[in-house]
Amino acid sequence: MPSNLLRQTGVEPDGLAVAAVGGGGFYTWDGVESRARRFAAALSAEGLEAGDRWAVMAHNRIEWTPLVLGNLRAGTRYVPINWHLTVEEVAYLLNDSQSRLLVVDSANAEVGQAAAAVVGLERVITLDSVPGVGEFEDWLAAHRDVEPQDGLAGSVRNYTSGTTGQPKGVRRSDERGTADQVIKRVSDVMGRFFSLPDHGPHLVVSPMYHSMPAAFHSAALGIGQSILYENRFDVERFLQTIEEREVTSAVVVPTHLVRLAKRSDELAGRHNLSSLVSVVHGGAPCPRWAKEVVLDWWGPVVYELFGSSEGTGPLLVTPKTWRERPGSVGETPGFLEVAAFAEDGNRLPDGETGTLYFLRENFQTEYVGEAIKTSASRLPGGWFTVGDVGHVDEDGYVYLSDRKIDMVISGGANIYPAEVEAVLSAHPVVADCAVFGIPDDEWGEQVKAAVEFELGTSVSEDELIKWCRDRLAGFKCPRSVDVHLAMPREASGKLKKRRLRDVYWERSDRAI
Repeated sequence: MPSNLLRQTGVEPDGLAVAAVGGGGFYTWDGVESRARRFAAALSAEGLEAGDRWAVMAHNRIEWTPLVLGNLRAGTRYVPINWHLTVEEVAYLLNDSQSRLLVVDSANAEVGQAAAAVVGLERVITLDSVPGVGEFEDWLAAHRDVEPQDGLAGSVRNYTSGTTGQPKGVRRSDERGTADQVIKRVSDVMGRFFSLPDHGPHLVVSPMYHSMPAAFHSAALGIGQSILYENRFDVERFLQTIEEREVTSAVVVPTHLVRLAKRSDELAGRHNLSSLVSVVHGGAPCPRWAKEVVLDWWGPVVYELFGSSEGTGPLLVTPKTWRERPGSVGETPGFLEVAAFAEDGNRLPDGETGTLYFLRENFQTEYVGEAIKTSASRLPGGWFTVGDVGHVDEDGYVYLSDRKIDMVISGGANIYPAEVEAVLSAHPVVADCAVFGIPDDEWGEQVKAAVEFELGTSVSEDELIKWCRDRLAGFKCPRSVDVHLAMPREASGKLKKRRLRDVYWERSDRAI
């Protein structure tokens, strides 16, 4: 008999393992394991070998689970694609990752197939509008449910960026081990560390193309939780699902907490939320007031995660710790060391502010195809950074005093100003421009643009925003535009972006 990855499969093979809220299909534990093995066999039949990439662009739905587990079995690397992206942006990711197959849902089939055509990718598998049927299910059924070959487990190829504009794939040296070992590791590091229970369903409401919900999905499965997929966040439906399905854990972004907090007077006490054990938030700054409201409402079940695809976490803030140390982004786990360094590369004493560097035993992060960027992120001895500025107190708790260099995080999504600036600067009347994040009570940050027009010319704010929206995914585009007579640049040409940005943060009750 083929082996299973998940311990719960042996306990209740016919029990509910994966389901979609609102009737979007379900899998048993035995069913999801079988589909994962068949998917691994299907990838092999398509000619994909260990280390090869394939991409997926789909809303939250039950097929995500056999895709993720099957990728582990196959030893391949999947590339999750944000379904807000344009054809050109998707094509870039497919080409840069050298993906050999694309899985799309029906809602994204048109964009996915067009992007695949741009890069000459012939193999596109479409998930039917009804989960669990159609082309994907037929494709799996055509392959035998057999034990995959032994070898290193598959992993995810997340894309990130800094100031370079175009995203770059992240490759980490800890992406090793068998599929069983990877499941155990993510269960220990993400699951146990954040107090996920070994019972009840884990609610996935944030998009699975984000690394955080995807990681907690696998951690919950490894611990023994079932998975509930929700395709969008709605405050009342979220609370109703927790009550009706007795949800024990979930992952949210600060935007969700803000929306919940704003309706607490109306909704507090209406739903029984006593099943909750751990709700983890991360991915963006959370307004202090919103977190306080939700903690008072739900009790000590709200945990905070700080980290990145590059491996700067996870740092943990428990509910108790947050009450005692507001502003901290977490305590370092045993396998990770964090310290602030001065510009000259010397380590600073506890409490002093500098660039935060991270050290993990036998660990290196690489930006694929970007040797200069990789080298610039490292110090001797294995220390690496993603550009965060802050300090570490004497007890090992980390505090941020500045945001990741120039990056905007809106609703949990990373937005890279250089990419937007490249589009804005192409407008005929824009002589110079800058893009940065300003405070937003709902989304954490919103995108602001500042422009300098060519002498004697101008266009409206609406036209500039439309110019961006015609060329980029909507979430990346400026919500507003400031006009300046001259941009603040040094003689060397370096833009003093903080002069533009800081005035907005100084008006806010939240530190950057």
